[in-house]
Amino acid sequence: MKILQIGNYPPPACGWAIQTKLLVEEIRRRGHVCQVLNINENRKKKLAEYIDVQNGFDYLYKLLRFAAKGYQFQVHVNGQSRTGYVLALLAALAGRFRGRPITLSWQGGLQQKYFPRPRGQLVREAYRLLFRLCGKIACNDLQIKRAIESYGIVSHRVAAIPAFSIQNLEFHHVPLEPPIETFLNSRHPVFFCYVSFRPEYQLPILRMAMKQFRQKCERAGFIWLGFPSKELPSAQEFVASWPGGEREGLLLLGNVDHDTFSTLLSRCFAYIRTPACDGVAASVLESLALGVPVITSENHNRPPQVTTYTEKDADDLCQKLVFVTEHYARVKEQTKLHGAEDNIARTADWLLEESLHRAKELARDFASAD
Repeated sequence: MKILQIGNYPPPACGWAIQTKLLVEEIRRRGHVCQVLNINENRKKKLAEYIDVQNGFDYLYKLLRFAAKGYQFQVHVNGQSRTGYVLALLAALAGRFRGRPITLSWQGGLQQKYFPRPRGQLVREAYRLLFRLCGKIACNDLQIKRAIESYGIVSHRVAAIPAFSIQNLEFHHVPLEPPIETFLNSRHPVFFCYVSFRPEYQLPILRMAMKQFRQKCERAGFIWLGFPSKELPSAQEFVASWPGGEREGLLLLGNVDHDTFSTLLSRCFAYIRTPACDGVAASVLESLALGVPVITSENHNRPPQVTTYTEKDADDLCQKLVFVTEHYARVKEQTKLHGAEDNIARTADWLLEESLHRAKELARDFASAD
């Protein structure tokens, strides 16, 4: 089988990129050919690990080139980005043109910018077109599966396979840089925040809750990390405008590798997760597995072991930070992850089964033509 993964690829590391990397490794381990067409922020760099994308025309050219070579496309997409939708639609059209409908990996939850949407809205019809052009679709859980089916997609074409997999928990403890160690040793409690400089991460709300909490606990510290290189300058400019005392309570980092991410998370008091559009975030489950309490926005799809607050409500977030701090032993006791599965293997089974089915169909068509 020849598979072309279309999505984010590290570096920089993020939930999507880690999943793509693990899936590529699993498919190759099984003896199949798997390439990555990288649409992450580092897409223009020419590296052996992936196929670069220089611009829109280059993307379309490479789609057609790989389609002509017999590759089956798997596209990673969500309902947050118009550009991501266009890229997925072009891949779906290229796949249909060559007689190989793509497989779609749907990322995120049920509170995304463009998904789901009520009947009659143009954006709903746009995503309905994308879903209909695909061969099969994988999403994170049954709720999202039902939402996709409501677009007129038959049930057997949609598989609920969580993105989080047991491989996400594999890491090596690494030494942390001196500024990070100094911050961890001089502040308590220290909260870990995996964020980006995008509206769904609600940074002004997070900042307001941090200010309120530090009025009650002056030694508290907060670590913001995860910013891609293109977002880090905006985050630095945002923080530079804060008063000096407020800035001292924050350690601002960029994007880090998975080992550093997990090592730092394991050293922190608790994890704050702000976006509600993510469904069940991999980082939330990683935190539970490490025994690190989680305070996260409510999206009605969170694990029962976490503490939730009302999205966009800084007062409620602050109250939940106080609650976790005051009842830490009890919260810590229930902070566990039960039954992590090998969902990378499940995804590979699903993907390769679909590719094999398509290959057999094409073989029958050629045999009939002869």
